[in-house]
Amino acid sequence: MNRLSAALLQALYPQRLQCHACGAPLTAAEGLLCGGCADAFRALAYKGGRWETTVDETLPVAASAYPYTAPADTLVKALKFGSDRAAALPLAEGMAAVYAHMPALQAVDVCVAVPVHNRRLRTRGYNQAAVLAAAFAAVTGVPVLEGALLRVQQQRSQIGRGRQGRTRNVQDAFAVSSIGLQTLPGLRVLLVDDVLTTGATAAACAALLRAAGAEAVLLLTACRA
Repeated sequence: MNRLSAALLQALYPQRLQCHACGAPLTAAEGLLCGGCADAFRALAYKGGRWETTVDETLPVAASAYPYTAPADTLVKALKFGSDRAAALPLAEGMAAVYAHMPALQAVDVCVAVPVHNRRLRTRGYNQAAVLAAAFAAVTGVPVLEGALLRVQQQRSQIGRGRQGRTRNVQDAFAVSSIGLQTLPGLRVLLVDDVLTTGATAAACAALLRAAGAEAVLLLTACRA
């Protein structure tokens, strides 16, 4: 990450002087992670398609920056449940590294974040996938198409469900907005989310984006479970 990108991201998401993974004290010069967590995080980084897969015909390319293990999973949980938006920054940096090594991802036109329901948005205060998409866009320059997808139903948590259960749980949960219907035709879309587990949520979103006219939909997540 260059200095300009780092300064921009830290202005968007001011950091605390604690490691965002383990909570150890930091100096202002140390960044977001302590030395130990930074070393562990680098050791997890994407290498040569190690966390690249295919979900289904609607998502022929699904890539992730890290496996869902410490300290990457700790950062995701801090972002998703701990109101720590700055935890998105090291995750987004890894996602940008994946993007830089995959020509298929570099061909996309826009990013679209997997949406959360308005009820969850009010409770949490933000959509963690949208925060990741914004941080990723700040580093790579890929524009974010905001509001293209909506979550119209608030289902129960996906945690603990298998592929079939997750697929049933997200049935009819999403819709393409009027903005999406006007803008998506002909675009190659990079769908962004925090964690890829079975791919049920991403597949549901991708099917809608394709039906709305997107030329292609690819997936990039911070972690893969």
